[in-house]
Amino acid sequence: MIELYPEFYNDVFGPIMQPGSSSHMAAPCRAGYLCNSLLGEEVAEILVELDNDGSFKGTFGTMNEDLGMLNGAMGHLPDYKGFFQVKANLKSQGIPYKFDFCTMKESPHINSLKFIITGVSGKQATLVANSIGGGMIETVWANGYSFVGKGDTYVLCVFDRERALATDVLAAKISAVQPVLECGMGEGQNKIDEQNPEKGYGIGVMHWFKIDCALTEDAKAVLDGIAKEVSGIDYAVMKPILPVPTTSTKKPQLYKDMVEWRRLAAEQGKTLPEVAIDYEMAASGWDREQVVAYMRDTIMPAMYRRTHALYEEDVTPITTPFTELHYKKWHAAMPTLPLNMGVISKSIQYVMAGQPPVEGVLNVPGPMGTGGGFIFGVLSAVQETLDLPQETLLRGLFVAAGVGAICYTRSAPTGEVTGCTGECGCCSAMAAAAVAEMLGGTPEQVEAAASMALQASVGWPCDPIPGGKDMPCMARVLFVATMSIVYAQWALAGQDPVLPFHEVLDVADTIGRGLSGDLLCTARGGHCAAPTAKKLACSFREWHSKQ
Repeated sequence: MIELYPEFYNDVFGPIMQPGSSSHMAAPCRAGYLCNSLLGEEVAEILVELDNDGSFKGTFGTMNEDLGMLNGAMGHLPDYKGFFQVKANLKSQGIPYKFDFCTMKESPHINSLKFIITGVSGKQATLVANSIGGGMIETVWANGYSFVGKGDTYVLCVFDRERALATDVLAAKISAVQPVLECGMGEGQNKIDEQNPEKGYGIGVMHWFKIDCALTEDAKAVLDGIAKEVSGIDYAVMKPILPVPTTSTKKPQLYKDMVEWRRLAAEQGKTLPEVAIDYEMAASGWDREQVVAYMRDTIMPAMYRRTHALYEEDVTPITTPFTELHYKKWHAAMPTLPLNMGVISKSIQYVMAGQPPVEGVLNVPGPMGTGGGFIFGVLSAVQETLDLPQETLLRGLFVAAGVGAICYTRSAPTGEVTGCTGECGCCSAMAAAAVAEMLGGTPEQVEAAASMALQASVGWPCDPIPGGKDMPCMARVLFVATMSIVYAQWALAGQDPVLPFHEVLDVADTIGRGLSGDLLCTARGGHCAAPTAKKLACSFREWHSKQ
């Protein structure tokens, strides 16, 4: 069994996606994509079930949740070019869709959802999954069979309604023609529908096989042969949803906190960015040049465009009656603001430009939906202000990624689990550490910057106001974006953070998990409970229901 752990391009800076929330839009999109893979034919009808008490209900529509779910169900990933046309395309194709808010029995997770997709033949595929933060998901049920996976590999699912096959015997046959990473068996959940036997998934067992490439023709021949000989056998393949799939080349996790990271750097005579690259090489199985090239040639250009496109290109943000174009107001007022100066103002300029959705201008989460842009906006402002080389900015991004991997290792950096501390707070720590690295700080100072930045944001709820013009999110983003620069300089001035970063992270995790469900991105508590916020939410939901 290969140990899974957070890595840079799946968990920290990913998925690269159309504008929206990583946990509320990209993750549901990915879950729908997996369900579409199970179906294996053209879609005729889409049903998405969502928990009445879950986080999706309160914010539905504010973070492109519905668009993500529909695109995934149609077999598209979050970066799909026609993402915003999905409802019009479904209408033109005569494919009905429905979102049903009900009691979710299959999973207690606050971010759970269930896809039920019917194909043109009448065949039906179902998938229950949890959005666990940063665009990552964890499956719970696949076609009515228990299966825990994260979409990090191809998964061959062999449905055995009569329990006629033994997993080990089947594994031997598959392994002879297809490399298998891991295998197991999922119990069935449902009884067969006698009136619609083609929909009778969930009886018997499902044998599953994680494989590190698409199903080979030889494997298909073996499976087709078994299906002919044995009654009640069918199979499907779920495709990977992550840019860095798990393979047999994956090595153990290199470090789990900054103390260990710093120790490795000292022992090996390397910088923190160099050890961070080693971490990603172990996680991905890529060589050094592949790891660096992906950050330099894929991640950086996407982040740059997200934070600079509104100033440098002829693009237009997507707006609604509830949109506030903060970047325009700030940009227009900059020349007249009496305290407008230097890197702080430039950081605000780029961070604000990274907020409004622009069709085709992709987001890079990190971990919040616009977090990669927020982090890059800060780093870009520092680089431009001090005229630093691109290589310095690249070093900063690898340090930010290394800090982010620790956040995902020891916590759940998502608003639905640990509040806005898990999103804005972790982004702030990542940015502060990166700036300290760019300014020539020692490894100890880099950790101090991350620790102090996170200490300042412990206990924040996640309470975005539907129809509230990005508040209070934008206020927090600007706070941590500007203060990450301050904390980086404070660390360089020699301030002792007292607590190592991982201890602060553990504190933040404990406090975040102790927050009421009303404060975890459900749009029920915190600022959302204010009278004006309630009125705005009502207005927004009335408007959205007509779209």
